[in-house]
Amino acid sequence: MRLSRVDRVVLAGVTLGLFSISIPAFVTYRPNRLAAGESLNLWSAIGAWAILFYLLWLSLVIVVPLVKNDTARNAATGVLANALFVLGFLFAGIAATDLASSENPFARTSLAAGFWLNTLAAYIVLVFARQNLGQDRVLGTITTYAGFGGAALLAAGGFVNELSIMQELVNNEERFIAEALRHLTLSGIAVTIGSVIGVTLGIIAFKNRASERPAFLFVNFVQTIPSLALFGLMIAPLAYFSDTVPFLRQLGVEGIGTAPALIALTLYSLLPITRNTFTSLSIIPSGVIDAGFGMGMSRRQLLIKVQIPLALPVVLTGVRTSAVQAIGNTTVAALIGAGGLGTFVLQGLGQAAPDLILLGAISIIFIALAADTALQALITALTPKGVSGAAQ
Repeated sequence: MRLSRVDRVVLAGVTLGLFSISIPAFVTYRPNRLAAGESLNLWSAIGAWAILFYLLWLSLVIVVPLVKNDTARNAATGVLANALFVLGFLFAGIAATDLASSENPFARTSLAAGFWLNTLAAYIVLVFARQNLGQDRVLGTITTYAGFGGAALLAAGGFVNELSIMQELVNNEERFIAEALRHLTLSGIAVTIGSVIGVTLGIIAFKNRASERPAFLFVNFVQTIPSLALFGLMIAPLAYFSDTVPFLRQLGVEGIGTAPALIALTLYSLLPITRNTFTSLSIIPSGVIDAGFGMGMSRRQLLIKVQIPLALPVVLTGVRTSAVQAIGNTTVAALIGAGGLGTFVLQGLGQAAPDLILLGAISIIFIALAADTALQALITALTPKGVSGAAQ
């Protein structure tokens, strides 16, 4: 029987995966959330069940290559990668439950290096499988999100409640929901305002080439300023205007809080949207423009009925980039009292509580991934069939 060649990416993922379950730190047990902990390897944490991990990783290079059909082989690779990710989460939860003690309700079990390396290895293999599934959207979607769905079911079923990060979530549940909504609101408003300004700037720069250089000089310059510095630069002028203009003070504009964060996030969102708007209009073939004029369209009609629909997918790609960037930058906004999930990151740093840091950081990552996926789906849906067909 002819074997399929094992790809180097899969081999690298398997090597890392086998290493992750062999090192002496899959979970860490602490007598309380701040104390130094004791690292436990996979064998100590879950016993003989660790063999299942070895079998699944080895099957990626021993069993899966036996499958002749490329689609089936890549699908099997994706299934195993998702299974390894979900099992890592499940076994960490089982270990935490076994280590939980009624005599010490303050004890915590945290995810350690072995768990994260196993997750990274599974992700490497998963990305490889997803890319090789090509245009099969159904299998691709299942492969991409099955692991996240499995982890969500474990969390909903209470299988991982004893993990320290889940205990941090339970202890801060109401506040977590409030800060998550605030994070989404800040980043969402900033990107919305940035989209209006950025698209306008892009159109102006395209229509009037004399304004191209100053427009991009401004948005490029803003992008070079570190986020924390830009937030800080907003404090003094906004505090001054708040003191001197009562109307602004009534609106809640102050040197710290929402106002400087919103302004800074909006400024950061301008470059991708402005650049993509300008580029998308510039690359429309001149023949299309001439055909529009030949049909008797005015410049305004041409812009609204021809240029903007053709440019929309590229413009939305800029919005997608800005949205992911804004979600990340909103983390720093917590430093100036704007709130958001960055509050948990900063609080965790201040208390030397790594699981509180992870609670904020992982939530931000998931929100960014969800926004990226949703906007990509919107781009696909709004792309004219002729444009998408030509792209393919």
